[in-house]
Amino acid sequence: MSVDKSRNISVIVAGGSYAGAAVAKKLAGLSQKGYPGLVVTLVDQSTHYFHAVGFPKALVSERFADKCFLPFSAFFDPSSKHQFVHGKLERVVDDHHIEVSGQNETLYFDYLVIATGGKAPGPINVVGPTKEAAIEEISALRSALETGSTTLVVGGGPVGVEVAGFIAAKYKSNKVTLVHGGNRLLPPNFCDLVGNAAQTKLESLGVRVVLNEHVEIPGDFAYASHIGQSALQGASGTEYSSDVQILAVGFRVYSEFLAPLEEQLGQKLRVENNKGFIRVRPTLQIDSDQLPHIFVAGDATSLPMSTKYGFKAEMQGGTVAGNIKRLIDAGADSTAGMHGERATSSLAKWVDYMDATLVPIGPRLGVAQMVKIPLGNTFLGDLLVANLKAKDFMIWLRRGYFPYH
Repeated sequence: MSVDKSRNISVIVAGGSYAGAAVAKKLAGLSQKGYPGLVVTLVDQSTHYFHAVGFPKALVSERFADKCFLPFSAFFDPSSKHQFVHGKLERVVDDHHIEVSGQNETLYFDYLVIATGGKAPGPINVVGPTKEAAIEEISALRSALETGSTTLVVGGGPVGVEVAGFIAAKYKSNKVTLVHGGNRLLPPNFCDLVGNAAQTKLESLGVRVVLNEHVEIPGDFAYASHIGQSALQGASGTEYSSDVQILAVGFRVYSEFLAPLEEQLGQKLRVENNKGFIRVRPTLQIDSDQLPHIFVAGDATSLPMSTKYGFKAEMQGGTVAGNIKRLIDAGADSTAGMHGERATSSLAKWVDYMDATLVPIGPRLGVAQMVKIPLGNTFLGDLLVANLKAKDFMIWLRRGYFPYH
């Protein structure tokens, strides 16, 4: 049976960061390539895309912070049917409708992509609903760093290392302490040489690095950073006093919107812990036989933490877009039916084959790991990271998504 590719197809992408933007842009392009009835709706709780990877530099540079925000109004061709909806995904009402804050009616979808990402704690997750509000958040923290004399960074993963490095390099009189629960910096997917080199380079900037220590976070810390004199207690009994506290630990995702759908299906779609990760199959479909048309990409997935990087989220977005196209070509949203094996057997599986990570430590230092090859304690590592990432955190790669200014 032939499939009418000109039929009306609604795709909703919830979340416009790395994974969501990649999916939405790729699928929107199909409407000019033989799929005229395909309409993509991008939903995000902010008016602007935030280049979260660039947060460490945005924190110390007002000019760069401004560049990290790109308007979603410039994402789609204004002459197309595609649209951006400013609002927060509140509920997946059923298997074909979502509820978005600020919208009077539910939104219908043939395909849904959940790319809602992570949420605080974690300093890169600014929460302002507009560029102006988000810039104000970052500016308040920057001002506190400029006037304060001590800063505590909790968490020695890539974000914590980068934040501590940029603060120490910019504000020489601000004494930075980085506390990490592991026996070396950076996650297990980094080799020991790279983690140890990160510590050496931070210490060369004056950062005090404390390992094998867990800090108790007060319940009244409303967000990923706290401005004001505070003394946090370590498990060792040591008290860490500082003027500014930045948390780069406790990663979790926002997925409460799935509760109504879980109740209807009588099935748990999320990992049973307090982090909210959504179960996915290798094809990045949500892990349910009843929902082959719902995909998840980026930080919200139940994939290992080693996959929670911006460039890997974009790669997942490419896989999801390709799989949705395969389902459309197979007629999975039409008379062919949503549950046929014909529609799902040809889907691609996402494979985490890219092992390349750059971690700037201030504007001139850094560590890198390329396909298990460490570039941690060499001049080459500094040169590579400074030029490939620290200079502009690859913001130029994202500007191409927003050509309609």
